[in-house]
Formats: sequence, C-alpha cells, structure tokens
Amino acid sequence: MSQLTMEAPVLMSEAPAVRGRAVAAVLLAVQFMLILDVAVVSVANPQIQQGLHIPAGDLQWTSTAYTVTFGGLLVVSGRACDILGRRRLFLAGTALFTLSSAVCGLAQQDWQLFVARAVQGIGAAMVSPAALSLLTTSFADPEKRNRVMGLWGAVASGGAVAGQLVGGVLTDTWGWRWVFLINLPVGVLAMLAGRYVLPRDEERRTAALDTAGAVTLTLGTVLAVFGISRTAEHALDALAGVSFAAAVVLLAMFVRRERRHDDPLVRFGIFRNRSLVGGNLVSVLNAAAALTTIFFTSLYMQHVLNYSPFVAGLAFAPVTLAILGVSSLTDRLVAAFGVRTLLAAGAVLTGAGLLALCAMAVDGSYWTTVLPGLMLLGIGQGLGFAPGMIAATDGVPDDEQGLASGLVTTSQQLGGAVGFAILASVAASALPAPDSADPVALIHSYRVGYLAGLVVPALALVAALTLTRGRAAGPASTISSTKAKGETV
Repeated sequence: MSQLTMEAPVLMSEAPAVRGRAVAAVLLAVQFMLILDVAVVSVANPQIQQGLHIPAGDLQWTSTAYTVTFGGLLVVSGRACDILGRRRLFLAGTALFTLSSAVCGLAQQDWQLFVARAVQGIGAAMVSPAALSLLTTSFADPEKRNRVMGLWGAVASGGAVAGQLVGGVLTDTWGWRWVFLINLPVGVLAMLAGRYVLPRDEERRTAALDTAGAVTLTLGTVLAVFGISRTAEHALDALAGVSFAAAVVLLAMFVRRERRHDDPLVRFGIFRNRSLVGGNLVSVLNAAAALTTIFFTSLYMQHVLNYSPFVAGLAFAPVTLAILGVSSLTDRLVAAFGVRTLLAAGAVLTGAGLLALCAMAVDGSYWTTVLPGLMLLGIGQGLGFAPGMIAATDGVPDDEQGLASGLVTTSQQLGGAVGFAILASVAASALPAPDSADPVALIHSYRVGYLAGLVVPALALVAALTLTRGRAAGPASTISSTKAKGETV
C-alpha cells in the first residue's frame, strides 16, 4: 500500500506534463503544415502548370489564391477565436484545410485548383490565430510559455525554408499532387487528437461578432494583399492601383465604424501596448528579410550556379537546422538575456547575413558565397522570430489573445509580401533589360536587392530597442486559473 501511495503523486504530476506536450504537438504539427503550404507550391509550379495546362499569366493564382484569403482573414479569425472559442475554430479550420487539400490534389482543371487553394487559405486563417492563442493561454508559466513559443517560432520560420526542400522531394518523387495530398494524414490525425487533448472552450461572452466591421476589414485586407501580390508579379499596374485604392477606402470605413462601435471587432486601445506594437513591427520586418533573401538566393543558385530546383531546395537544409536549433533554446535565451536583447541581436545578424550574400560572384560556390550569409541570417531569424511573437502577445488579456495572435500572424504574412514586392521591384530595376539572362547583370540585380534590404534589419533594431521590454510578463491573466486546468509542459 505504501508503494502505491508513493507512486500516485508521481503519476498525477506526470499527467499534466504529458497532456501539455500533446497539446503543443497537435498545434505545432498543424502550424507547420500551414506554413509549408505557402512555400512548397512555388517549387511544384512548373509541374502544376504542365499537368493542368495553366496559361503562364494565370499560374500566379496557385499561390495568390491561398495567400490572399489567408492573409486577408487572419485578424477577423483571431477575434472570432475570442468570441466563438479557440478550440472550436481550430478544429473547424483544420477540417476545412484538410478537405480543400484533397480537392487541390484531385483537381482536373485550373479553376478547380484556384478555388480549392482559396478555401485552403480560409481554413489556414481560421487555424493559425486559434493555434497561437491556444498556446499563449494554455501555458501560464513564463519559462514553459517561452519554450513552446520557441518551438512555434522554429516551426513557423523553419517551415518556410523547409518548404523549398519538401516541395522538391515530393515533386520529383511522387508528382505535384502529393504536395497537397500529404496534408491529409496530418490534418486527420490533428483533428482526432485535438478533440481529446485541446482544452475545451470556456463559456463565451454573449457579444456577437461585429459583422459589418468584419466585412469591411476582410475585404479591405484581401484587396490590399491582392494588390501586393499583383505588384510583386506584374509591377504596379492599373489593377493593383485600383485594389490599393479600394483597400484604403474600405479600411478607412472600418476604422471609422470601430471607433464608434460599443463592442468593436478590433479594440484600438490594444495598440497602447508598446510591446505589442514593437513585436508586430519586428515580425513584419523579419518576414520581409526572410522571404526576400530566400527569393534572391534561390535565383542566384539556379540562374548563376545552375543548380536544379531540388538541389537549390536542399541547399537551405543547413539554414533550417540552424533556425530549429536556435529557436529550441528560446526559453533559456529569454531567461538569460531578455526579449529586447534577442531581437536586437537577431536584427544585427540578419543584416550581417545580407552583407555576406553581397559577395556572390559568377564563379562563386555554395560553400563560400551562399552558406555563410544564409547561416548568419538563419541564426538571426531564429533569435528574432519567437521573441517577436512573445513581445506581440505580452501583457494582452486572455480574452484578447486571439486578436493579438491574428495581428501578429497578419504582420508576418503581409510583411513577407510587402518586403518581397518592394525589394524585388528594386532589384528588377537594376537589370539592363527585363528578361536579361546575363549572369553579371543578374548578380548586380540581386546585390542591389540585398543592399536595399539592409534597411529592414536596421528598422527592426530600432523597433526592438525602443518598443519592446527586456522581460516579457506573459498574458495579463491569473496564472493560477490556467494552472488549474493542468495544461503544462
């Protein structure tokens, strides 16, 4: 009997830890799937175009249809989490994403793929802020919260880079349809596990979602994202200009309505939280630096060093490992140095990585002109990604964690898109001819893009030093109430 009584407390103490790890595993697996789907399609696009006979001018919609709905619905979905329930939105979004992935993989015509990709984006927009807010509210202990946020950062930033590799492997071995069909087992397992391990939604307050505000915000954001994507593909043409103008009008209408609404979709008082503002700014800038660096470096390896898409994707593997390694140490690094110091160090290393990549040459090699710069940038991203998200959700009440999560996820999506559109346009303007294939001219163009991109980590450094706190306090909620749920790691 004495042995049983001694073992019982041990088993009881282990149960919450096991449950906490299960919660984190489900949320991280689905987030990795969402981020992977942004990058993985770019590698498969040539096979997709050939398989479905998509005209060259329409091929962009394989990516744009997803990013427009994903980026455009994040804030609304984040607020819906706070009102309708995080678990409920996570499971519904995962189901929608999984089903639409199957439709993508089975598509027989281009329009079917485009529509299914748009629905995928809607599902992703429902899942991402729900998953992040579930993480921030489930782990109250600062050390454990920082640990899972580090893993979240590793998944989010590493997934974007790993997409290049995974896309190349799947496309070369099984064909482009498996870029989408691979989501099915992950999605189904996540739904089954999520029903059992995710914390149930508490009784929600009776307030209804501000429908008119949601419509104007969604349409305005979707049009803004479309304008950015259009500009990146076709420069600033008439359609992009109209999209931007309509977005400005709709977003102005949204702000006017929200300031007068008794229960607004976005409470603008949340922006008085300096850490939230700083975290969002750093997240915007980190995403811009990462996406544009991947873009220019991929072009250099394929057009100058003559690497195949698969080999170019494989070249990012060490960077992925660096990001995963650094992000896994987030809890210890935050405890030792604080959020502000990590964000500043990440910005400095990102800038150093961009400068190192400027040394690329026609007779360069992966080991001397690519890997050093990418590793510096990878370490910088690893140091900055998770702390940026910690800062962006720091001090936010539990009942607004969904909104805060939607805001920071939107910052990452729009930051990458805006940074890519601007810096790609700057680099293209340095080419002597739009379709120039001269390696010297191409390298000059990429170098101009890298040098112009130095403003991004410089702004991130300023934002980190002036707007973020040295130590994050976590969500503004009572720790004891969250611990009572037994959701620890």
